[in-house]
Amino acid sequence: RDFSLPPSLMGTITKSRPAFRTAVLRRHLSAGARTKDTRVSIHPYFTVKEGKMDEFKATFGDFYKCVDKETNCFYYGFSVNDDERVVYNRECYDSAEGLLKHIDNTAAVAGPAGDLCSEVKLEIHGPAEELKKLEPLAKDIDAKMFVLDGNGFTNNNMKPGKDTAVSIHPYFKVPADKWDQFVAAFEKYYEAVKNEPNNHHYAFSFNKDEGIVFNREQYDSAEGLLAHIENTAPVNEVTAGLFDSVDLEIHGPASELEKLKDFAEESGSKLFVLDENARCYK
Repeated sequence: RDFSLPPSLMGTITKSRPAFRTAVLRRHLSAGARTKDTRVSIHPYFTVKEGKMDEFKATFGDFYKCVDKETNCFYYGFSVNDDERVVYNRECYDSAEGLLKHIDNTAAVAGPAGDLCSEVKLEIHGPAEELKKLEPLAKDIDAKMFVLDGNGFTNNNMKPGKDTAVSIHPYFKVPADKWDQFVAAFEKYYEAVKNEPNNHHYAFSFNKDEGIVFNREQYDSAEGLLAHIENTAPVNEVTAGLFDSVDLEIHGPASELEKLKDFAEESGSKLFVLDENARCYK
């Protein structure tokens, strides 16, 4: 990944927003019981060959038809950055076994789609005990493994149907001598986020060998994300000097990304438009 943004970024993005939080917090999501997040997600980044994007997008329907038959998937949807010819798949499963079933189930479709790509980068995020079961797969597909922090949570408040959620994907490059300090700040973030009614789930994951910390987090809307940015501003000030750089992406429906253009420009975030057929299963 390209960690090109300066560590001062978080201070910039947390001081530049108007006060969204009060209005947004009045709009509660459907009640859900907060539980520990033990789910497994695979993060594929497909770089599509020049001139092949329309052909690649045409395969989305075949993938959806396969996944509609699965019982272990929580959500599944493609998002696209046309400028860089990159397609991402936002997908999550209940366990290592659920992910392995998905790999088998979509194999026939994945092969032809892969032929349309010049590069595929893969990550797997999940609890250490689930990643252990996936080591052979990770080795076979050359996927980087990210251990999910044990204090992450899901609010279990996503509604089955069309997926219109907004997710921000921060990849922090943390130096070895600041690693423990950065990880110690996880607790402060969890404490701040646990009362955000527009949050779907929030959990850090990390690849210590490469010095990368990720946050698997998702919100009901652009307003929910902006409220979160404001709400966590004090903690961002604490961690601002603990990483070398951060790579940011925002994934969501085109209508929601439109509301986030100013924030994306200020923060240097890459925008990925969520496919209109993205699904939430449970």
